Amino acid sequence: LYRYRLGDVVKIKGFYNSIPQLQFICRRSLLLTVNVDKNTEKDLQLAVERAAELLAKDMAELVDFTSYVDMTSDPGHYVVFWEINQEASESTLQDCCCCMDRSFLDAGYISSRKSKTIGELELKILQRGTFHRILDHYLNLGSAVSQFKMPRCIGASNQAVLEILKNSVTKSYLSTAFG
Repeated sequence: LYRYRLGDVVKIKGFYNSIPQLQFICRRSLLLTVNVDKNTEKDLQLAVERAAELLAKDMAELVDFTSYVDMTSDPGHYVVFWEINQEASESTLQDCCCCMDRSFLDAGYISSRKSKTIGELELKILQRGTFHRILDHYLNLGSAVSQFKMPRCIGASNQAVLEILKNSVTKSYLSTAFG
């Protein structure tokens, strides 16, 4: 239980004697949401895994990823940051971006994308070593390396990490999945 935080979403999977057995679902704050959409960390993970499979044709692999909701544009949209181990072609990365966008299955997301109340998903490719710099940032704040888990959804209030990410972008792609 020491890894759970107040507000975590958990599911009771059963009981051991009278003690509930919990399954972690997501952090309450780790929801991507712009409009009526509600995509969890697990939804993001599945979308990224599906899209990352496309990197194989260029012999590239995903090193790590994170995301945030950009509300500075109108309409707001999801931004997903990827660090990959080697170069991939422009067409492959564009395909990855569209694949991720199509992989979010939340009805609110799909209808909002079709009605253009959520903007195009944006995939940003990062310099190699970006996630090590983020780890260093958290370690300097006093986090223990053994307890560290890369945040999958960065909140707008986490300006230091967003600056590291934004300053490390090498390429950017917008989804054309919903025309």
